[in-house]
Amino acid sequence: MSRFETAHMVEPQARVSADQVVVLPWGEALVLVVADGAGNSRRGVEAAEAVVRAVRAAVAERSDLMRPEAWSDVLEQCDRELASAGHGAETTAVVACVTEGRVIGASVGDSELWLLHGDSHSVVTLHQRRKPLVGSGEALPVFFDVPWTGGTLVAASDGLFKYADALRIRAVASGLDLTASARELAALPRLASGGLPDDVGLVLCRFRH
Repeated sequence: MSRFETAHMVEPQARVSADQVVVLPWGEALVLVVADGAGNSRRGVEAAEAVVRAVRAAVAERSDLMRPEAWSDVLEQCDRELASAGHGAETTAVVACVTEGRVIGASVGDSELWLLHGDSHSVVTLHQRRKPLVGSGEALPVFFDVPWTGGTLVAASDGLFKYADALRIRAVASGLDLTASARELAALPRLASGGLPDDVGLVLCRFRH
């Protein structure tokens, strides 16, 4: 059984969501992916799906993924391939490889990865570049490598972080039932009308008790 517990959700603003969220096993580690296609368009969906495919291929084929730079390489290659296709498809990306002692990965855009600890949180992706996005041909992924010995990881698109209060995010994500927390987090940005201002894609991860 995995040492980790995860839960993920995608709540679309409209019929189809441009947010893609996956959790992939890689040996004793887990790889978390959040990609938010630009413009919530069909091209954005294609770009986000391309990030997921690129990460799946890396997990299946590469043995160097404990190097943070390897994840920058994966996103840079995806950026070049999307740009060369000439479709104008662009996306954010957060890729995090989670182990028992570290979280490593890379990111581009305004999707984020938070590490919750007690009554506070740190933004692992604080120094990422918001633009250019993956698919522009000019993306500059920033890699990260942080220690992790407990607490809850929250990776999500800006549909969560832009429209929900940080205190509420921390409180909900720290709940005992991770699946219930994911559902409640995805509902936090919901408007009085019942709609969402944007797609919400998120994944939670913590050590299994």
